[in-house]
Amino acid sequence: MASNRGNETSNNVPAGLPASWFTSALPSRDSLTLQGRESLSHAHRQRVSRITQNENVLRDIFRSNTRRTNTRSQGHGIEISFQSEPQNITNSLPIEFEDAESNSQLAAANETSGAEEIAERDVDMLDGIPGILDLQAEDLRKLQTFQITLQQKVQAYLTVIEKRRNGILGEIGIDNSKLEKMQLADSPQAINFLNKLQRIRLRAIETETMELQRLRMKFLTVVEEYRKAMNEYCQARVEGREMQNPTDFFQHWIESLDPNEVSVSEGLQELSSCSKLLMTNLLAATQFTKKPNFKNAVFPLNHLPSEILHLVLEKLSHKSDIGSLLTVCKLWAHIIVKILYYRPHINKKLPLDLFMRTMSISSQQTVFGYRSMIKRLNFSFVGDHMHDEELYHFVGCKNLERLTLVFCKHITSKSISEVLKGCKFLQSVDITGIKEISDDIFDTLAENCPRVQGFYVPQAKNVTPRALKNFITHAPMLKRVKITANNNMNDEIVDLFAEKCPMLVEVDITLTPNVHDHSLLKLFSKLSQLREFRITHNTNVSDKLFVDLVKTVSLLPSLRLLDLSGCENITDKTIERVVSLAPKLRNVFLGKCSRITDDSLHHLAKLGKNLQTVHFGHCFNISDQGVRVLVQSCPRIQYVDFACCTNLTNRTLYELSDLTKLKRIGLVKCSQMTDEGLLNMISLRGRNDSLERVHLSYCSNLTIYPIYELLMACPRLSHLSLTAVPSFLRPDITAFCRLAPSDFSENQRQIFCVFSGKGVHKLRHYLMSLTTPTSGPQTDLREILTKYIASKSMLHENEDMEEGINRITRELNQDTAAILAATGLSQINGVNNDFLFQNIDFDRLDNVFSWYEKTSVNTRMTMEEIDRLVSMVDRKFCEDPFEEEYDDMDSIVAPGANPFFNKELCYIVRKLHEVDDRVNDFEVNVASLARVQFQFTGFLLHEMAQIYMQMVELNRQTSQIQDRVYASENSSDINGYSIWRLMFIEKFVDLLKKYKLSTVVLRLYLKDSITLLTRQREILLAQQRTSWHENGETNDPNLWQQFGDRIQISPDQMRIIQFGLRGQTALGANGLQDLPGTNNNDNTEDRAETPEDDTVLEES
Repeated sequence: MASNRGNETSNNVPAGLPASWFTSALPSRDSLTLQGRESLSHAHRQRVSRITQNENVLRDIFRSNTRRTNTRSQGHGIEISFQSEPQNITNSLPIEFEDAESNSQLAAANETSGAEEIAERDVDMLDGIPGILDLQAEDLRKLQTFQITLQQKVQAYLTVIEKRRNGILGEIGIDNSKLEKMQLADSPQAINFLNKLQRIRLRAIETETMELQRLRMKFLTVVEEYRKAMNEYCQARVEGREMQNPTDFFQHWIESLDPNEVSVSEGLQELSSCSKLLMTNLLAATQFTKKPNFKNAVFPLNHLPSEILHLVLEKLSHKSDIGSLLTVCKLWAHIIVKILYYRPHINKKLPLDLFMRTMSISSQQTVFGYRSMIKRLNFSFVGDHMHDEELYHFVGCKNLERLTLVFCKHITSKSISEVLKGCKFLQSVDITGIKEISDDIFDTLAENCPRVQGFYVPQAKNVTPRALKNFITHAPMLKRVKITANNNMNDEIVDLFAEKCPMLVEVDITLTPNVHDHSLLKLFSKLSQLREFRITHNTNVSDKLFVDLVKTVSLLPSLRLLDLSGCENITDKTIERVVSLAPKLRNVFLGKCSRITDDSLHHLAKLGKNLQTVHFGHCFNISDQGVRVLVQSCPRIQYVDFACCTNLTNRTLYELSDLTKLKRIGLVKCSQMTDEGLLNMISLRGRNDSLERVHLSYCSNLTIYPIYELLMACPRLSHLSLTAVPSFLRPDITAFCRLAPSDFSENQRQIFCVFSGKGVHKLRHYLMSLTTPTSGPQTDLREILTKYIASKSMLHENEDMEEGINRITRELNQDTAAILAATGLSQINGVNNDFLFQNIDFDRLDNVFSWYEKTSVNTRMTMEEIDRLVSMVDRKFCEDPFEEEYDDMDSIVAPGANPFFNKELCYIVRKLHEVDDRVNDFEVNVASLARVQFQFTGFLLHEMAQIYMQMVELNRQTSQIQDRVYASENSSDINGYSIWRLMFIEKFVDLLKKYKLSTVVLRLYLKDSITLLTRQREILLAQQRTSWHENGETNDPNLWQQFGDRIQISPDQMRIIQFGLRGQTALGANGLQDLPGTNNNDNTEDRAETPEDDTVLEES
């Protein structure tokens, strides 16, 4: 019965609004078309109309009739029907759904009904129950009392809910009046807020309706239960059985209900909170719109939690940026000091002295406890300045997590041990390069540092077995360990590693001759997660280790690095087993494993793309064939070392040209390497090579020119070793190499020749002057162009040189696309076919730097003020911003301007110098085309396009800075920028002139050499194909496809005809020769283009 009555509401309560009205955001009117705005307005009017209708109906639901309430409170019955059939909701609860007239009529009828009507209603309420007419007067009195109490409780609940609802809606009304007074009819933001507020309000009303419906169902259930109980009571009386009247129980339960315990509905809660929030936001937004005062706008940073503020400050790239914020408040100072001292940045002597001055002060005399804030210490960059007395200042750093003392050669183990005492959070210690290492460090770690995970102690010669065992036993979390050159490291200690340190992933026990196969077998068997393992110069390690390991372990899935250098007893069998156990092995070091042959390279080839590093130094038995198999199967190799592999020839260099990701090549003492092989490798790898380190020491056959080509092809090259190469043992070249190590003998010093860092850059520019066939790297391209025009008689009658150059340039601009297509340079091996030179607009090249063509703002500065500002500019920075002193700082280039603008202009200065250096190199290469191979002509075009794109980007950035400065209308910024503009416009103009002239010369060279460039390559390929077949080595044409251009070419054949050479040339036995029957004075247009001439070319 209760369930039936629960459905009655659907007939009278209006249907709910769509959910999208409450969840979908209204689109911005600015983003709509006229038709879209009209559609939106129509939908808005419909929405408002329906909202109004529903709200009026729902208001009537909650409207209480005061007169009726007062009448019923006097005991004139209760409007709750107990009939079995469904009734209208208006007869079920004292909640009026009728109109006002019906309510008044019903109230009047109730006032005139009298006691008789109450008795009748009492009887009607229990109509249909047997024996209801036989109830005694006492029972009827109780029934009437129960009805009155029920009516009062219902009215009390309704009063509480209505009062609460009226209060909240009153607040909304106040907010609405505020909005009306603000007169924001034209504000889209205000309209959006109002729409949100109205939708939330309507949702709250509907939610409150449901709350009342739940209250109605609650009381209907009580009445239904009471009816059932009275039915049983009347039936018992009819049957003559004794039974207690249930009215007493229901009366007591109704009286115990407290209307004030009714919780606020979720809808009203949401309405109240959202109303306040929306109102606050709207008022703030309105004030912000009307009075945009940015200077007085204060972000409430003091309300941020300290953890969030710590993360924000920690994200600043330069720690010096937050130093100026130390004085904000004590909280900020504490957070900033924690950030600065968490990992002190000490890379030079001055920061070290400042740091030591602070740490030398007692903690009682400082504002903050600095030692407790330090968690990571790294003195690797200032190792020469660190001594025990400096390290003692850090005793008491209880929260220390990492200590790095690499190459701190003046420190002893005693001071290290004192620092580590009490560091229970310590995770890693690296004391590589410290000479005096004793037991006390190991004992301190065992007693005080249970969480240590990494311990690096190379050259631990004096550490006893007891200290080693003590440390290993008390380091259960150890993951990375390096204990080398210790004769006390034996099988027992290795077994202890396997048992006590189950989390080990990296083990380095190099130079430990007392370790044998059986202990290593146990280590690998128990530590299947091992990632890196090193054991070198141990003759006790043999094939037996991995042969037996295959029987106990099926796979070592995590192993990525294996170093068995100097283990002379291992053979190809070990490598075969290793590859089967560790299919994801990346780095393999087999230096001085003299029994390794090509078979090992064949096994390693199975690793495919996983292999990245291979080291085969002093493996005398490997050959070019093994290298070929390895390189073809493992294209991602980045580091190769074939030092002292004397069987390798130039063929290995050809194979290495296929490794596009190669960064390091080690070919020390590979005496069969020659200029020819190196030049061919460079040619095949192309320009912009990825090589970073090249070791060619003791390759005595090399000369200067191939090294020049290597330097020009490898812009990332940072290390080049040429020790004992006679061609480079000259004072003018060794002036650029670094100093020999102090422990070298006099003979070693005399042949030492290693270039690194800036030394490589200086050597590159010096060799340009040696190899360029003109006067030097600063060759005057204009002079070359003038001589060429004169030799070709390209000037018209009565035309001077300047006019002729301009005319030739215009004609060349029109023919550029055809020239580039005719050369076929996009098909060159190793060149990216997506050339960008098609995007260069040569006709508008003068407008690349458009920023200085814009009219500058009139600054109205006097000459005295201009001189004063110019004197403040750091001219040294303007000339060379990459000096070491400017590595971590910017100088003054825009005096008086905002530091932010000055920093941006410093960045522009650096980019300008980068582009200028690149244009200078490009200019030298174009002027030295006689030294550039055919393949490199295509890379010059690529370089031309890349420089153009850099200039376009530089112009964009400079224009943006200029626009922001002028838009700011700040006189100081404008004056500072004007000084910068005054000083650098000329530099931009000169840069563009050099680039433009270089492009003209390069394109003229291509136009003059189209036939030569194409036919020379065809003849060369034809000759090589013929030679292969004549030698009878193979008739398989696929073999030629396999090797491509990997052919030995004589130095003369590697040369391309010099710029300005007239007439065609052909490749003969003696190098480049003039074609028979051609005139060197003929123009390009007069050259033969017939098939007969092709035959002449091939015969020659």
